[in-house]
Amino acid sequence: MQRQGPIITVMVTSILSVLLFFLPQAEVIQTYLFMGAIVISGFAMLIGMDSLILFHARRVQRGERVLYSSTLLITFFITVAWGILDWIRIGSPFNPRASFMWLFRNVYLPLDATMFSILAFYIASAAYRAFRARNTNSFLLLVFATVVMIGRILYAHIIFPIALSIFLVLVAAWLWKSSRRLYGGEKTVRLTLAGISLIGALVVFYPLVFKAVGGSIYGLTDWILNVPQNAAKRGMLLGLTFGGVAFSLRIMFGIERSWTR
Repeated sequence: MQRQGPIITVMVTSILSVLLFFLPQAEVIQTYLFMGAIVISGFAMLIGMDSLILFHARRVQRGERVLYSSTLLITFFITVAWGILDWIRIGSPFNPRASFMWLFRNVYLPLDATMFSILAFYIASAAYRAFRARNTNSFLLLVFATVVMIGRILYAHIIFPIALSIFLVLVAAWLWKSSRRLYGGEKTVRLTLAGISLIGALVVFYPLVFKAVGGSIYGLTDWILNVPQNAAKRGMLLGLTFGGVAFSLRIMFGIERSWTR
């Protein structure tokens, strides 16, 4: 019964929520169900907080990464106590006059920005590995990603020839190094000359190319983001939606029971 009870509860409440969604006269019942979900999510957050505190308290007791775990526990309790005091004093810790907002703006937000700044280096390294033109797909990814980055970074059209020239010189250097390592001999010279010729053609004729496809690098960037990128994103969202619906139906009818373990 310990496993069958939660499964039956999930089946009844989920099926009831779906059926009531199509009944306009059942708005009151839907409201109570949503309020119950909010209460349950609050208890789930309390359980998560308890698990977090116990986990790091045990690590401190065992002497494992004491600095990190103790820092987390101390800052956690300071933040909670600070918020409760402002809640009692003003009525809400998120009131603009609350001192808790100083902690939020001057401690949390800089830490959040720092974390995402560090994450940007990992994304850049992953992009570097993904942008190697090993095959046709990766070559197309490299070309379109480069156009989008240039179109979003540059703010003056006059800067584009200089940036394009620098970028293509770097591509030529990479082409020389890669072709020499992979092929060697006479193929290195041929590939390098072909790359330099392509670079020269792009530098000389880029205004005509971008004028033909949209007037500027910005027009080409907008077209890439609005047409092919949107088409791929919508296909992914449709696939994720159908997968989510299928997985939800499996949970609703008790077929998927991995969450009870």
